[in-house]
Amino acid sequence: MALVMVYLLAPYKGYSLYLYKGRWWNRGIKYTLALSLFIIGARGGFRLKPLSTVDSGQYADGRFAPLISSTPMQLISTWGQKDITEFKFMNAEEARRLVLQAPSAENPANRKTNVVVLVVESLARDYTGFLNGQPYTPFLDSLSKLSVVFPYCYANGIRSIEMVPSIFCGIPSLMDQQYLNSAYASNHRENAFSYFEKQGYATAFYHGANNGTMRFQSFLKSTGLQNYFGIDEYPNTSIDYDGSWGIYDEPYLQYFGQQLTKSKEPFFFSLFTLSSHHPYRVPDSYKNLPSGPLPIHKTIAYTDQAIRSFFQYAQKQPWFSNTIFIITGDHTSHSKNPYFYSQTGHYEIPLLFYSTLLKPAIINKTVSQCDIIPTLLGYLNQHKPFPGMGRNALDSTYPGYSFHRDNGINFIIQYPYTLGMNDAGKVTDFYSRIRNSTTVTHMQKEGEVYENMLHYLKAYLQVYSHSLIHNTNP
Repeated sequence: MALVMVYLLAPYKGYSLYLYKGRWWNRGIKYTLALSLFIIGARGGFRLKPLSTVDSGQYADGRFAPLISSTPMQLISTWGQKDITEFKFMNAEEARRLVLQAPSAENPANRKTNVVVLVVESLARDYTGFLNGQPYTPFLDSLSKLSVVFPYCYANGIRSIEMVPSIFCGIPSLMDQQYLNSAYASNHRENAFSYFEKQGYATAFYHGANNGTMRFQSFLKSTGLQNYFGIDEYPNTSIDYDGSWGIYDEPYLQYFGQQLTKSKEPFFFSLFTLSSHHPYRVPDSYKNLPSGPLPIHKTIAYTDQAIRSFFQYAQKQPWFSNTIFIITGDHTSHSKNPYFYSQTGHYEIPLLFYSTLLKPAIINKTVSQCDIIPTLLGYLNQHKPFPGMGRNALDSTYPGYSFHRDNGINFIIQYPYTLGMNDAGKVTDFYSRIRNSTTVTHMQKEGEVYENMLHYLKAYLQVYSHSLIHNTNP
């Protein structure tokens, strides 16, 4: 590109630029060509998103991003972004004690168990039978009876791009912009894939969309992922493409199952589905699935069937009996019930752990996406803590909370209570609300529940802001 620009703009006959020679339409073509090449080069080629410093993670460890990306790139990537406030509410050690997972005194299990994390696009509690009485998830409803179910699980954000940092790095969405699009995206972090790789696991992340979508590939590789599989790696794109986002869920989940069978054990693999996303397309052969008043309902039913087919394949494989399956959603979506647009309902997602190694149970503790990996480590009896802002829900000393940010307010949830605080430290909301109810009971800003929630929220914000600003693990 640089050579072409030099040619177009080079001196001509010692007194003018070649770009200015010729007829007006000829000059217009050359102007357009030069501008187009400049724009393409500046955004990093024909990419879904413009080049960012986090993209350097595809080629080197995230710690070296500032070294291998140019100063202009650093400036362009961070232009107009506001720094977050560094909160200092209490002693640093007290904040860390409340927020971070403590090392276990137990010894690691001798047997290494496989792990499969299925993240379902837009899977809200609203759409499920086992948590809300809806007919769109018959397979998950049946699987829940054999699983460890967390009925009070909350997403840490409302977009898919916020899911990957929350689940796999323990980084909640507590900024006004998404973490992956922020000035902190190239901070050095360790993700769950690198954690398990150090334990001798094979690791991979699968998503049947374009490889550059939402910077997943760049971010996960910059934080330790070795193997990313997107639409570029899928062998039957011409047959199974949905015409919009990527590969339909059922064939992609079958492909994923075959990849698991080919992998060496133990493995830690994750797949993020995509069919239950606008424009909500399903293959013609599935037009008779349960449908409802919203277009998403039929696609949720389709993905539920796709997961059923995946499990029918998986249970015949030798690795199945030594595998923990985790199923959850990335965020919620549309609803006919106004409750699901509230500070609680808008974040409610299912979470279940299934394995023949686990005894079915219902754990009524409030948890969030950030708690998924630490809780998994509790089941695996891993004594090394995960370096993220999540806690093991099995830990009896952890009361259980979820955190998110909405319209400049930082929220903490401990069902049925919600507390909001602004960046100046003023409590803006404190109320109780029962699920699916339109009734909000405003509470006095006093008492043990209030004091504990406020203390945890302040500790969480302090650890979060310090780790981002100073580029350290929490």
